[in-house]
Order: sequence, then structure tokens, then C-alpha cells
Amino acid sequence: MKKLLIMLLVVCMPFTALAQEAEVTANAVAESRNVMQITAPFSGVLKPFDWELGDVVESGDTLFEMVTQKVYAPADGAVRSVFAENGELAEDVLAQYGMVLSLEKANSLVVNATTTGAYNDPDNRRIQTGEVVYFEETNDRDNEGEGRVVSVSGNAYVVEITKGDFESEDNVKLYRDDNMSTKSCIGSGKLAYQAEIGVVGSGRVVNMAVSEGDKVKKGQLLFETVSADAESTIESAAIAAPVSGAVEVAVQSGMQVYKGQLLAKVHELDKISVVASVDEMDLDMAKAGSSVTVVFDRYPDEVISGTVAEVGKIGVTKQNAAYYDVTIDIHTMLEILPGMNATVYLGK
Repeated sequence: MKKLLIMLLVVCMPFTALAQEAEVTANAVAESRNVMQITAPFSGVLKPFDWELGDVVESGDTLFEMVTQKVYAPADGAVRSVFAENGELAEDVLAQYGMVLSLEKANSLVVNATTTGAYNDPDNRRIQTGEVVYFEETNDRDNEGEGRVVSVSGNAYVVEITKGDFESEDNVKLYRDDNMSTKSCIGSGKLAYQAEIGVVGSGRVVNMAVSEGDKVKKGQLLFETVSADAESTIESAAIAAPVSGAVEVAVQSGMQVYKGQLLAKVHELDKISVVASVDEMDLDMAKAGSSVTVVFDRYPDEVISGTVAEVGKIGVTKQNAAYYDVTIDIHTMLEILPGMNATVYLGK
């Protein structure tokens, strides 16, 4: 029995010694030292994008673009006055000027007409908006023109000129037939310059696409606006990456977002640390300035030296023990990317 006991002691001693000398380790993960959060500068809808987790972006790359409210020219013409500048609220401009900009139509002359002098037929006194009419100058019957009725009020109506060479204050007679027969006469009128078109909008002006004096075509972009909660310093509806790195997207294409909402994070790749989850019982081995070694799962044969940079002040309970985040600066030429797993060796 005594011999057996001695043999057991001899066998067990090496394992006891090994246990006492076992390395204290902690699970860890690589993280970027600098993670930039990209938030929505104003409320709105995101245009489609195709960024995926881990895509690499360069500083200045457009990450997202917000949908803008586009205002187009209602007719061919020339921009006469622009009252708003980029960054201004359209509502403030409207309160002061009644419009964001004014547009003089290419066909600036109209005939202010009435049914006075129309041929004595009830149908000749029923004028309809949109119908094409013909007219001749009272003092020069060879000077003929054509136009379209754009508004009717009682026995008065307005004709926008589409053909002809006339001047303001010219007097004309108007007809339904292009041969301008007496029986088709629907009245008389005088030419005048029509009022400029006041173009309005709402929200913060982000792109004034025209300047005073510009000639524009119907449907041409005049200006764009975004949500009124945008800052007056806004220069674009595009949101750029402030630094180079790997992107972590927090939103989806076409999503409605609100000012201050997180859109993405950009992890800088040239500044990587290791964050280890250390048991509270082992914190004495992980004081700031302590030297440790790190082995990444990707490089199992490479031992990397590291220095404890910071110890978290708030622990997380796991299986009745508190664990603290310990940030470790590493020194290596290996490619280490955010999210890589590692084991940190704190000591014996």
C-alpha cells in the first residue's frame, strides 16, 4: 500500500506542477482603434446603394445619397429673378418674396380678350379653355397670328400666343376658323405682356441649378430641396466617408431615415487593436502598460507582442464571473482585420 501511494504521488506531481505553471489566457477580437459613425444629416429617403459589410471605402467616397425634391420649369422661358440661395429655407424666401424664383415665359405676350364684337351667335360667346383660336391685327389685317385659350372668366378670356409677330398694345380680332370668317368671330382684345411665373418650393434649398438670365426649357431642373431640418451649411444631398476603411452599414436602400440616425460605421484599417475579455480574477495581470502576447486564429504559428493600453471600468457577468474589456496595442506587419479572433496570453 505504501509503495502504491508513493507511485501515485510521483505520477501526479508533474501534472500538478504543470497546472500551477499554466498560462493565463483570454479570448480576444481585433477592433479598429478609430470607428467613425456616419449619421443622417437630415431626414429623408435614401437612394439605392450596394454597400455590403466589409466593403473598403476611401475618404471622400459617397456612401449614401438622399432623395431630393426636384422643381422643374413649368414652361419654356428665361429665369428673371432668383431669390433663394443654397442653404436657405424655401419657406423663408416665400414669406419675403412670394416665390423662390421667377420665370418669364418664352411666349411672353398674351391677348386679353372679351367676347365683345363677336358674331351674333350664342356659340361664339362660349369660349373654352384649351381651344386654338386665330386673330388678326385691327390696323393691319395682313398681320395674323394663332394662340391657345389659357383661361376663361365670364365673357373675358386670355389667349397665349403661339404664332405671329406682335407687340404689346396691338389690338386684334379673334376667330375660331383659320380663314377668319365673320361668322367665326369670337371677340376682340389687346396684346399685353403676361405676368412672370412665380416658382415655389418647400424645404432647405440644396441645389440652385439655374441663375438669373438663363434660358430654360419646359421640364428643365430649376432647383432641389431637402428636409427643412437640414443645416443651413448643407452643400449636397450626398453623404461622404470621412475616412478610409471598412464599412459596416446599418440601413437599407430606399429606407426613410431621420436626422441623427446611424447610417453606417467606417472602421479604419491602419489602426487595429485587440480587445480581450479578461476574468476579474486575472486583472492584476492586465494592468495598463503590461506586456502580453497575442496569437490570432488566422496565424496560429505567429506570436505577436502587445501592450495593455486600457482596462474597461464596467464588467459583464458571464457564468457568475465578471469579465472586463482590456484593450491591447499590438505590433505586427501581419494583416489584421476587424473581427479576427485571437487568444491573449497574460502570464503565468
